[in-house]
Amino acid sequence: MARIFVSGLINIETTLRIDQFPIEYFPVTYPFYGISTSVSGVGFNIAKALSILSNSVDLVSITGKDIYEPIVREELIKNGISDHYLRSDMDNTPQSVILYDNEGNRQIHVDLKNIQDKFYPSQDMNDAISESELCVLCNINFSRNFLEIAK
Repeated sequence: MARIFVSGLINIETTLRIDQFPIEYFPVTYPFYGISTSVSGVGFNIAKALSILSNSVDLVSITGKDIYEPIVREELIKNGISDHYLRSDMDNTPQSVILYDNEGNRQIHVDLKNIQDKFYPSQDMNDAISESELCVLCNINFSRNFLEIAK
């Protein structure tokens, strides 16, 4: 079991099953059991996979101070990931909507809100990074200041 530092996006993802692309206009559709919402994002997905593989994961991310914050925290804990390094520094949590069809085609719409303007203080991470055997820094702007420490 390794200790792994992960820095990356957490978002709320909604998937919608559609019949086909391109989408024809309909005022209302009823895709029974075809709409699903979950906690996702590259940072979360990597941390979850590493945790399932019995690693100890320190996940660093930023979420909104909104109705999704407690859901995100609960999902982290449920997956054996501490919410210690989760900051609620935004008004709204990033979200995505993914349309997909039975052929495997998909269309992804991502609303990062203002997360690319956010900063996560690196001085808070010195111990977590130095005590980790591996660092996974995803391509979100707040991960950049961890690069120098992780080297």
